[in-house]
Amino acid sequence: MKIDFHVHTNSSIDSIIKPKDLAQKAHRLKIIPAITDHNNMCSHKDMTSEFIPSEEVRTDLGDLIGLYLNEEIPRGISFMDALDKIHEQGALSYLPHMYEVTRSGVIPSKEEISKIDIIEIFNARCLNDYFNEKAKQFAKQHNLLAAVGSDAHFLFEFGSTYAEVSDFDLNNPKALLKVLPKAKFVTKKAPFFVRGPTKILSLGKKIFKI
Repeated sequence: MKIDFHVHTNSSIDSIIKPKDLAQKAHRLKIIPAITDHNNMCSHKDMTSEFIPSEEVRTDLGDLIGLYLNEEIPRGISFMDALDKIHEQGALSYLPHMYEVTRSGVIPSKEEISKIDIIEIFNARCLNDYFNEKAKQFAKQHNLLAAVGSDAHFLFEFGSTYAEVSDFDLNNPKALLKVLPKAKFVTKKAPFFVRGPTKILSLGKKIFKI
């Protein structure tokens, strides 16, 4: 099975990917996306292929992803409370782009580390390989599971970064945790120019309330 743990749709303020288009490409490539829209789960009802229901939440400290969520977690919540609410749903906590200085990464405290399930050790949109390498070393140092994500906001980004894992029950978060240690990662950095259009898109959606 192939999984991209960090994918956005047009329900995120900075993405234009239509769920139906993502579903078609995901089905063709046999890659299962975790739909991690910013602060909402609105697009999940429109997905017609397998996916992991998720959300990228902006906490008081920065971004945190919940994998396998049933309910949205509100923006602005404290980082620790977000971790607790993720686990209350039987979901998994996934820390994205933790060292990326141009985005809202979080370097967790000792107490917070104990509640983190997975570290994103490769984010295709990280501007510098150093940030991904530091995340990889952090995961290794703290004996945490690792995964990778394209952080796709445009459809062409999806398909180049994913984890290959043994077959498991996709609806069972605990089953994912069992296969992830032996995952093989396929990674490719996104083109450097994608970050600019993403910011412009976000600004345009805010102005025109799209």
